[in-house]
Amino acid sequence: MKKIIVCIITSSFLLAGINWAFAENIIKITSPNKQLSALVTITKEGRLSYSIMSKKTRVLETSPLGITVDGIDLGKNTKVISDPIISEINENYPVMGSHTIAYNHAREVTIPLETSGKLFKLIVRVYNDGVAIRYTIPEGAKHIYNESTSWKLPKKTNKVAWSGFSQCYEELSQATTLVEIPQDKPLMGPITFEVAGRYISISEADCQTFSDMAFIRKGNNFKVVFPFEKQGWDIKKRDDNGPSVLNGMYQGQSVSPWRTTIVTQNLTDLINSDLLMNLCPAPAKETDFSWVKPGRCLWQWWSVGSPVYEDQKNWYDAAAKLKWEYYLIDDGWRKWHSQDKDQWALLAEVVDYGKSVGVKSIVWVDSKEMLEGSKRRIYLEKVKALGIDGIKIDFIPDATANIMQWYMGTMQDCAELKLLLNFHGSVKPTGLTRTYPMDITREAVRGNEYHMTRYHRVAPLEQDVCVPFTRYMAGAADYTPVILDPEQLTTTKFTWPHEFAQAIVFLSPVTHFTDQYKFYLENPMFDLFQEIPTVWDETKVLSCTSIGEVVAYARRKDTTWWIGVLNGATEREVKIPLDFLKKSTNATLIYDDKQNNSSIDRREQMVSPKDVLTIKLVPGGGFVARL
Repeated sequence: MKKIIVCIITSSFLLAGINWAFAENIIKITSPNKQLSALVTITKEGRLSYSIMSKKTRVLETSPLGITVDGIDLGKNTKVISDPIISEINENYPVMGSHTIAYNHAREVTIPLETSGKLFKLIVRVYNDGVAIRYTIPEGAKHIYNESTSWKLPKKTNKVAWSGFSQCYEELSQATTLVEIPQDKPLMGPITFEVAGRYISISEADCQTFSDMAFIRKGNNFKVVFPFEKQGWDIKKRDDNGPSVLNGMYQGQSVSPWRTTIVTQNLTDLINSDLLMNLCPAPAKETDFSWVKPGRCLWQWWSVGSPVYEDQKNWYDAAAKLKWEYYLIDDGWRKWHSQDKDQWALLAEVVDYGKSVGVKSIVWVDSKEMLEGSKRRIYLEKVKALGIDGIKIDFIPDATANIMQWYMGTMQDCAELKLLLNFHGSVKPTGLTRTYPMDITREAVRGNEYHMTRYHRVAPLEQDVCVPFTRYMAGAADYTPVILDPEQLTTTKFTWPHEFAQAIVFLSPVTHFTDQYKFYLENPMFDLFQEIPTVWDETKVLSCTSIGEVVAYARRKDTTWWIGVLNGATEREVKIPLDFLKKSTNATLIYDDKQNNSSIDRREQMVSPKDVLTIKLVPGGGFVARL
């Protein structure tokens, strides 16, 4: 990493994109491309605050800052006690997701402050695509009470994509006007806004030791709230986290997570933003994550319930026919037994069979079996000894500060043991996939488990066209896409092209396909299922996309483009220019069958960069193309 640090000893200056006036308590930090700026101020009332400008347009009004430690709001009656320290970050690193390389280029300013005798620092980073703020925690602090950090949106804010409170982020995503969002009730992040021709998305990054953050709306102001620790928490390190576990430190000081604001001019830049990962630490120098491999995963729980031991070879064989890399053995295997073998011996047998047909294994566990660090390590070592490649940990307790530290210890254990990790019934990610690439996907999303007749669950048409701008702004999600069983598509009539498009739009480096294998093997899209990637070299959000209405992505892997279109509740016609192609090419086009939602209209034809596809979409319809 290239990092330039400049210490400033003057009380008024303009240098390297930083404009600082000590007497006026104003500091302006500008992005490397000079298009975005954050203005940190102390108001006449003594309130530490900030605002954000995109070019000459104010996209965030003056908003309060502060965190309450030991009963003192550090953002109230705040004083700047010395000149800021400036640094510039400029690096890149590989990622698995919507593209292959993340560019981490930002200006960072550390501002020394004092409130009621407590010394702390405000750290501000400004990127070309966003702003992030965090606080150092005063030395000797004992209790975090709450936080004042807020986002005050302009009154002319248009559409907002948001979701209500859920312990495991499984509430519906919606797209509404700002005034339709409930007030005085927790809202789960990220939240995305259309503001003055820009897209704003707010969340948090690098949450290691704090309780999970949500938002409370009052008017056009969104304030940090901690729904799982309403009275705050004592600052205390878990006894079972070893010295290698990250513990909320930055540059040798205890810190809060980053409070983040992505700001982009278009949806393509929004979806491609790496802001949250850029704010997290790089992997430890001694670690090697070359073993982390993406892929497709077959999974039985949604379609048939608990795995039957005698049926496991059929699932592995099906995964091999599909050329998929993984099979997940979900809840139920722990009840396996035979006359002379326990569940672990039988698990070893099916895992060995998977290896014999070239399919890797992931296994499910209830978190209650590993909430203590020593028990967790023993359990994970036992899993690894069987040759299993990944672990899915389910039913995780509320995301308190203590449990967030448990997440960190679990990630460290899985990194050391070289196990892929998938948290379910969990908290949202905050960018730490950069630090721990084997934390390859997680749930914290209302996915296809909420559209299944076994539990009398029916998904609304709007969910799929809102969730890319809520939960997916935090990172990859285990939505378990692609329902094909006709009986499951009779309540809400999602079409087969819509279901397949989920696997293109919804990012998950290990994608767990939700349905019974026969619906993939005996399908006119079988050849496409064999080829569909799960990570991409390039991603474009197509111009017909409208939050809450219709979502269309074009994603490239090597020289092949894949298009996925998800339609919401309204019948519509969309046009897709193919000008992202470099030359004419063969195309497989998958349209809705107007007569049957459990069928397709498949066409093979030549297309060129000058072509424009015209697609008529039914409610819940979709479109897929392989170019």
